[in-house]
Amino acid sequence: MLSTQTIGERKCQSTLTTSRVRHAFVVLFLALLPVLGSAQVGRIFVSAEAYAGLARVVHVGKIIELKQIEYGKPLTDTQKAGKSYRLVFEVSETIRGNEVNRLELVLSLQTTIYLEYMREHSVEIMLVGGPSRLDSFAAAELGIEEQGKRAVGEWYQFRVLDPVKVPDSGTEASIASQINIYYDSCRMFTNELGIVTGRNAILERVRAFARQHTKVLAAVTLLVPNEFGALCGDPNAYCGIMFPICPEIERTLVALKHDPGIIFRRIKSRNQDFSVSWLVSETDKALSMFPEEGGIRCNAEQPGAAQPATQPVDKAPVKDAPG
Repeated sequence: MLSTQTIGERKCQSTLTTSRVRHAFVVLFLALLPVLGSAQVGRIFVSAEAYAGLARVVHVGKIIELKQIEYGKPLTDTQKAGKSYRLVFEVSETIRGNEVNRLELVLSLQTTIYLEYMREHSVEIMLVGGPSRLDSFAAAELGIEEQGKRAVGEWYQFRVLDPVKVPDSGTEASIASQINIYYDSCRMFTNELGIVTGRNAILERVRAFARQHTKVLAAVTLLVPNEFGALCGDPNAYCGIMFPICPEIERTLVALKHDPGIIFRRIKSRNQDFSVSWLVSETDKALSMFPEEGGIRCNAEQPGAAQPATQPVDKAPVKDAPG
């Protein structure tokens, strides 16, 4: 018969073994993420304004509860791919949608490492929800319920607004570092092809666009050179920027078509002649999503209409994209 001391020692050893296995799994998972993320697929960045324009709800706040549950109601095949979790989001500001103090969600999650870290460290988040999946880096989470109502076909994006503090060592250092990589160190493109960084600049853009455009808009994507995407984050094999379809974007695209230097004056391109003609072609494809008659493009291309100022691309200064 085992003594009480022996049983206690075995329980302690079992607990330590489980903890070590979990720690090793997390470290291995995080180590593999850069490899998985570097697969030859495209990266579509989402402009700050698109998070407002393509969303049904936009809230700012923090995750205060995240718990796996047994969900007894029917699920779609897509929802069955993950495990059901109850997430409670404490709202400090509502930018779009009904004002609430707390948003209660049931989500289908395949991994919770980052959301758990955000909850444990009270990371401020811009929660974006709606029928559009938006960014895939970090990926949107699939909804099951929102405030007790079914949320079939709804996606929820948890956007970190400021870089998280990275501990000196340990598993949490790996997680925090990966969060900052995934969220491009909190950089976002804008509707004018600029870049904003951090909470105040991002929310200023999102608030302003939400006030001006009160309805959910459709999306248009412009493919851009990888060197330009790298100004914001990892472009992967190829990249583009997702925008809301609105007059502001049409003006940006018309200006870019007449002056590709808007992009090329900010980067070095390996084959600039080809890249310029390719970008003009991609801009035309994006413009095809807008009405041909009565729109900004139509007016800009009328004889005698004022054209955007054009500067020679090959004589303009350039700079390297950050590593």
